[in-house]
Amino acid sequence: MAKRLTEFEIEDRILDSLRGREGVATAGDVAADTGLALEEVDQVMRQMVHQYKSHLDVDDEGNLLFRFDPSFQQRGHSPGRWWHEFKKKAWKGLTLAFKGWIMVMLVGYTVAFVALLVAFAIAGIAAAASSDSDAGGEMMLLPFYLILRVLEVMFWISLIDSTHQQRPRRMRRGHRMGRSMHGRGLFGSPGMGRRRGGGLMSRMRQKKKEKPSEPFYKKVFRYVFGPQTDSDPLAMEKAFARFVRENNGRVTAADWAAKTGSSLQAAENALTASAVRFQGDVNVTDDGVLVYTFDQLRVTSETDTDDDGKVLDPIWERPVRLAPLTGKNPKKTDRWITILNGFNLTMGAVVLGSVVSLASPVAIGLGWIPLVFSTLFFAFPLGRMVRRRFKKKKIERENERRRLIEAVYLSAEKREERAVDGQIFETSDTGDVVARQFDAEVDVNDAGDVFYRFPRVSRQLSAGEQARSQATAELVFGQTIFSSDEEEMSLEEAEMEEFDRRLARELGGEVELDFDLEWEELQQEVSEAVQS
Repeated sequence: MAKRLTEFEIEDRILDSLRGREGVATAGDVAADTGLALEEVDQVMRQMVHQYKSHLDVDDEGNLLFRFDPSFQQRGHSPGRWWHEFKKKAWKGLTLAFKGWIMVMLVGYTVAFVALLVAFAIAGIAAAASSDSDAGGEMMLLPFYLILRVLEVMFWISLIDSTHQQRPRRMRRGHRMGRSMHGRGLFGSPGMGRRRGGGLMSRMRQKKKEKPSEPFYKKVFRYVFGPQTDSDPLAMEKAFARFVRENNGRVTAADWAAKTGSSLQAAENALTASAVRFQGDVNVTDDGVLVYTFDQLRVTSETDTDDDGKVLDPIWERPVRLAPLTGKNPKKTDRWITILNGFNLTMGAVVLGSVVSLASPVAIGLGWIPLVFSTLFFAFPLGRMVRRRFKKKKIERENERRRLIEAVYLSAEKREERAVDGQIFETSDTGDVVARQFDAEVDVNDAGDVFYRFPRVSRQLSAGEQARSQATAELVFGQTIFSSDEEEMSLEEAEMEEFDRRLARELGGEVELDFDLEWEELQQEVSEAVQS
């Protein structure tokens, strides 16, 4: 079930759609772009006409075209709008602050512990210089030794990463250089050292100029919580609206099931709900096939309805893939994050093991907090690693099911019913499920071989294709017979003047459309003007 959006959330989606269409759209255009119900679009856009500089056109079929100023200049105040904007910005700010807090805790405690170790090391050096006890001096130098070991580990990791990335190129360069020196003499050509030094300095300057592709806090957040995706609660409705437009407003359950992978019954239920959402209709063919029509959704302001490349591929052409554990984080970045958090975890444990009172401020600030934080920091990705093993099995099962669905639709290729080898379904764990979902009929030949047929899928695909071929190619907004900015489009001048006078009498003033007038009354006025 789609999330119930507030009035302002609906308005935000409509504004995004209108901006993409430079302010000119029909209700069908906006519904197709947003996935919102036509009734919702109609109601909210009617209110937006009061708030934004805009005009309204009516064509000879009674269809409505909204024309908003591309700047979306407001001409009215919407109560509650400021609170909606405040909540959006506040939530965005809190999310950003939370992500930043995680990074500050990670890096901040690392810096604090390193500074603490440096302080102990300096104190140890001073104590060793003034003490006659070699054992005491060595103990005081222990923090300094630990810092050196940490820096050594970081250096070697960085060196290994750099060598791994540049070794092939350097080896080839060195090989060519060796051959060049062998041919030209011991010192090679003049300026060789300068070119090498210049190349190194150039690379160093280039690294300084290069900026990270994204902030570090985002990489830390992905490390802990995994790749983040902005899920749209109306994504399925938007995909369905595009699907309807791509298919000339005529679809069947088998057409939609090919895109979603759902059963024929589930696809039929979804189409029934969509018929209500997008003001569709249902026709029954002579073969008893239900063909759903969505003419209201097809009405568009675009005269050129070329495909925008957002076609929804069949389900079997979209295999499920297991997302990386930390998304698009480089391995080097994940390795450094692991080192930093592991260092904090170790130091937190060392502090707790060194203090006398576990409830002291030092134990809490430098012991418990980093220890708990670092433990949870590792716990989240480890938990996702465990879940990935089970998820991988589900993904394999789902991809196998999608391959079987492909076999179902290949049996109806060219809209001709054909038999499918039953071994494909009987040897699969999901074969029985897919066979039931698509109403398979089982045949057995004289040799005892089992075949599956899917006549219902074949009939529905054929009926949908026939309905699309008989439908009008497109439903573009027609000739305008009325415009709220008094632009004459299709009526004769005398008819337009008469209509203006009648409208002025009804409104009791100048010829300017009052948008408080009910839309049903407006359409009735336009219809009477055309008939006269």
